[in-house]
Amino acid sequence: MEKTYLTIAKIIFEPLIMVNDSMADGTGWKRFALKAKKTEIDTVKSFYFESKESPMYFAPGQHIVMRFHDLEGDQRGKMRHFSISTSPLEGKYIGITTTVDPNGSPFKKKLDSVKVGEDVDILGPVGNFTFESKIWNDRIIVLIAGGIGITPFRSMIRYALSTSGNFRIHLFYSGKSGKEFIFRDELDKMAATDKRLRIFYTSTGETASGTPNIHAGRIDHDFITTNVEDLGNSFFYICGPPRMVEEIAGTARSDLGIEKDRIKTEQFLGY
Repeated sequence: MEKTYLTIAKIIFEPLIMVNDSMADGTGWKRFALKAKKTEIDTVKSFYFESKESPMYFAPGQHIVMRFHDLEGDQRGKMRHFSISTSPLEGKYIGITTTVDPNGSPFKKKLDSVKVGEDVDILGPVGNFTFESKIWNDRIIVLIAGGIGITPFRSMIRYALSTSGNFRIHLFYSGKSGKEFIFRDELDKMAATDKRLRIFYTSTGETASGTPNIHAGRIDHDFITTNVEDLGNSFFYICGPPRMVEEIAGTARSDLGIEKDRIKTEQFLGY
């Protein structure tokens, strides 16, 4: 099943290099109905959508583009990219998980105002920041997430652990405080039931020091080398704020000796 799915995904879904307003009337957009909302933490919500046409098949880690035709006053336009936080095996829905702040952008306010049953336009799937069995098998997979950058990793981890693949996942997850680790209960349960997954939480917030199971400090050379036993057989995925992604990718290349072709990155902008 795993090999068949990934083959289909590779054939059907070539990554889209750019999505902009010139595509607003092009092909590929589909109508999706909002089926549910869930508050994950104070400022983060998950939104679950179902296609009103054919189902969307995607590889774990890909993202979608969402559009609001009638949105006005947003400097970044009428479209946004969102990682799919659900696994392809979770049924007919696709889920996105994102920060929703009362003082946020007009786009985010519009998204949060969508009622269950109402439609949105979605294009995708997009991207190659994905689970690939040929990369993962017989390797240590180092996933490094900053804040909301955990979303594509939830999709990858849930899918990967449903397979019989011979890999080990080391998830390094950085949050501002102990209360800001999205999906923590779910991730901890997966780690408790499948020894292929190990999780290392870290925070630079004031509440980090002395908090059980949370390392106080940044994800740096020492923290990685202490917890990854075989860097020579590792593959890195790094997702989060641009500065964090660039710094850790630089550390991986220059200090840890990880070749460029063993590192995938995805930067999340605040919007």
